[in-house]
Amino acid sequence: MKLTHQKLINQAHAIARRKFGTTFPNPIVGCVIARNKKIISQAVTNKSGRPHAEELALKKAGKKAKGASMYVTLEPCFHNSIAGSCTDQILRSGIKEIFISTSDPDPRTNKKSIKKLKLNKVIVHTGIEEEKTLSLNKFFFESLKFLKPYTKIKMAISKDEKIAWSNYKSKWISNSKSRDYAHRLRFKSQAILTTSKTIIKDNPRFTIRKNDKVIKHITIIIIDKDLKIPLKSKILKDIHEKRIIIFTSNKNKKFDKLKSIGCEIIFLKKNKKRKLSLKNIFNRIYKLKIYDLLVEAGGIFFTNLLKNNLVNEIHIFKANFSIGQKGKPLLLDRKLNQVNKRIIKKRKFNDNYYYKYVINK
Repeated sequence: MKLTHQKLINQAHAIARRKFGTTFPNPIVGCVIARNKKIISQAVTNKSGRPHAEELALKKAGKKAKGASMYVTLEPCFHNSIAGSCTDQILRSGIKEIFISTSDPDPRTNKKSIKKLKLNKVIVHTGIEEEKTLSLNKFFFESLKFLKPYTKIKMAISKDEKIAWSNYKSKWISNSKSRDYAHRLRFKSQAILTTSKTIIKDNPRFTIRKNDKVIKHITIIIIDKDLKIPLKSKILKDIHEKRIIIFTSNKNKKFDKLKSIGCEIIFLKKNKKRKLSLKNIFNRIYKLKIYDLLVEAGGIFFTNLLKNNLVNEIHIFKANFSIGQKGKPLLLDRKLNQVNKRIIKKRKFNDNYYYKYVINK
């Protein structure tokens, strides 16, 4: 492949990467249309997931698209939209050649568009910078493959792997720069998953802030078996600005009250151990079209997620001080170095270290 083609497909990836986190539950896709090595138009998937990047780029290009080349990070869709599938729009536009990073695993499209484009004499190249698309949209590929949300754990820990003091009185372990980066992780997530215990202990708001200003609200999912969440919790104060989903097995007097203020309550029966099944919860979350989760909870919940094989990534912010034996541990049954994982990113935020791991499957 010529260097020019490589540069243009990389440009499609670059514009997609800058907008990641804005198109959930859809993947973010970048599209560039070019002729004679010059870019005619470029676009990324719209915030609502529609229109798709190809449709937007074709609209910008207009009649100039005829005879041009398209560079797109994911196979164009085969299923219909208001203006027809992206594949049909490409055929109507007169695009003569298309470079596609990878096929779309969605069964509505999977390799159908590639086949149709070829049958209609469009020159098709596939597998160009495929890993970039797979890496950027891993939540999309993994969730479709395993039929459960892609799940990330975020934890601030001390040097001796404690997440809190025994009395829970001290609020911060990580420094301000680490916390700023943690808000970026929230921004690039579809939903936050937590527990009623975390709500009761920490009373968090789970907003996304920049320079101490709230810039975004995302979906909050709470596992609350006995419906113990206080009605005066900070998380419920701005409920009109976000979606709150609560999984419970208790229809006590709070049940109707929480529904009346706008919470979505999903009732599940307890299992034989008198608990809610995490696998059932994750199955229901997936059916709600929530494919990307950031977990912010305690060590017990983290341990249970690992035991149930429900963790994909771990994000650790490590301070340079120890808390001691009486502190609350990161994991109940092992140390972090005993988890089957590999490190893919490491950064330093003043006296804190940040580590990003992926779980080895």
